[in-house]
Amino acid sequence: MIDILPKEHIFIHHNTTLLFSGEYLYYKVYCIDLKTQKKSYLSKIAYVELVGEDKKTVFRHKIRLEEGHGQGDFFIPVAVASGNYKLIGYTQWMKNEGLSSFFQSDINIINPYQRLQKEKKLNDNNQSTNNLLKDVIYESDDENVQLVVNAKNNTKRSAVSVLVKSLKKSLSYGNYSLSVRKIDTILIPSKHTAKKNSEQYKKTEINYTKEVKQHFFTPELRGELIYGKIKSKTPDFKESNKKIVISIPEEEQYQLKIATTDKKGFFKFNLDKKYSGSQALIQVLGDEKQQYDIQLHRPKDIDYSNLIFNTFTITPQMKDMILKRSIYNQINNAYFSVKPDTIKPFKKATPFYGDDIEVYNLDEYTRFPTVKETIVEIIDNVWIDKTRKGKEVFKVRRKNYSAYNKVDLLPLVIIDGLMIQDHNDLINYNPKKIKRIKLSRKKYFYGSHMFLGVIDLETVDKDYYRKKTSNNIHTIELFKPLPEKKYFYQKYNETITSSTDRIPDFRQQLLWIPDFILDKEEIKIDFFTSDNIGDYEISLEGFTNEGVPVSTQTVITVE
Repeated sequence: MIDILPKEHIFIHHNTTLLFSGEYLYYKVYCIDLKTQKKSYLSKIAYVELVGEDKKTVFRHKIRLEEGHGQGDFFIPVAVASGNYKLIGYTQWMKNEGLSSFFQSDINIINPYQRLQKEKKLNDNNQSTNNLLKDVIYESDDENVQLVVNAKNNTKRSAVSVLVKSLKKSLSYGNYSLSVRKIDTILIPSKHTAKKNSEQYKKTEINYTKEVKQHFFTPELRGELIYGKIKSKTPDFKESNKKIVISIPEEEQYQLKIATTDKKGFFKFNLDKKYSGSQALIQVLGDEKQQYDIQLHRPKDIDYSNLIFNTFTITPQMKDMILKRSIYNQINNAYFSVKPDTIKPFKKATPFYGDDIEVYNLDEYTRFPTVKETIVEIIDNVWIDKTRKGKEVFKVRRKNYSAYNKVDLLPLVIIDGLMIQDHNDLINYNPKKIKRIKLSRKKYFYGSHMFLGVIDLETVDKDYYRKKTSNNIHTIELFKPLPEKKYFYQKYNETITSSTDRIPDFRQQLLWIPDFILDKEEIKIDFFTSDNIGDYEISLEGFTNEGVPVSTQTVITVE
């Protein structure tokens, strides 16, 4: 399998290589097929980390990839000290190739708010060019895409138009990211470009060593993977071939999956749909559920001991620049609530049981004092029966069948996304707290387990899982993918006064578009300058639909 599946690499377009406390690192992830150089459809999850010189991870993000693309950001808090850092990008599949295959980029951070920070010294060769105050003007052309601005010199709070032109018509169409940011007046680590990154990987031969093969990492082909193991409390109960249920309850849309353990009790869940919940509930399915403990697999930290960091030194000449920029950051952050970013809502998927269902909004009916009476009086084709052991259970009449069930199959019962094994928990529940009941009357094979019908309940407060009392249900905190954001877009209008017109505007980052689709010969983008004068770089990075890397920059001045 390891020889059949394609190899991939990561390119990250990030907005800068120098950040201050109180600023954002914005980035776009591109996952590329190493052979074809086109976007990779293999991995659906990428990982981005920021690692310090102490080899400790500042943040670790999980990024959902759609057609090989993803996005994220990180706010630099005052807890992060000044120093040299590495931005690392990889997929779980790339772990088989080792650290040398990961995307790596130097990041420098200046934190003017911490005292007693470790002194930054020049290296032995006295290569102090990173510390010289110097205006950097950088422009480059690309044979596929051109950036044309309406004016090179601009005033404060003025409109700027950028024309993104396809130079080879449809051959230049593709997925890109666009950044407009003030150019730093000191030499900083150079940013990786899509072109340079592709050239580097073309020269790299990826070989899987025997040592790596012993610790094979499975590619996340359909979504993020969650691994675990069940452990029997006594030797009397086997760990193999047991059903494990995971529920991710949330207000808009829950996830529910069933997995089967292997010979050693290991299980694996594949979360292929987007979710916003931060907790998951896991339980063993069956009457013997109390006989097992559940242990989740936590991936080991990557060994970063061999990372080589850039040399960066803070000098007295930087004092005025650091002071001015720190003040600007504080002002911008003070008004962040007026100019917030927003989370992109994701499309609500159809439930796994489909849309051929019966929906009962209980407020439209007479309310009854018990769940039993509610079922009898309101919900058609559902009744409460008793098992051979005398337990009360829900039963569902199969659709298009005139007789009651002749097979001993129970429905899948869910409340607020949590699977309920002991139906008495719901039979004795307060029906006034139930808002809606959805009923499906089909037979389902779900995660190799068979159910006859689905009874899906939603409470008024959608918080049943928070009040669960069963010791057999284990709650875990999820390391979930970052949500996609729509970044704030500052506008100024000469004729209409907006709520932000009177607010100080010292933005260093004028525009960040992580998902720019070029699908026509020309697309115009407008943005507004701030009160922060200086030179600004407009940078576009990405790949055409045919996998050709594109890197182009132009510069404007704000006076």
